[in-house]
Amino acid sequence: MTQDQPPRRRELIPYVRARMDQRGIPEEAVDFVLAHYHTARPAGPRRGSRPAIIYIGQWNGRNLRVYVERDSSPPFVKTVAWED
Repeated sequence: MTQDQPPRRRELIPYVRARMDQRGIPEEAVDFVLAHYHTARPAGPRRGSRPAIIYIGQWNGRNLRVYVERDSSPPFVKTVAWED
């Protein structure tokens, strides 16, 4: 997967699922954004963490950010968050 390629399948670990529940983000929102994002950009570097790409797309009128570990296969979702 590269920055110019949208991820097609994804992996969600329990931490990410818990954050989604806390933030009211359904799985279908993550899948929709990964398939129909309007912006993709590198995430800022974090010590001890692998590089990530942020995919941003609209879900129910809100921008959703989906952080995916760069070059992971299947795409490894690191976290998700609303922009507002």
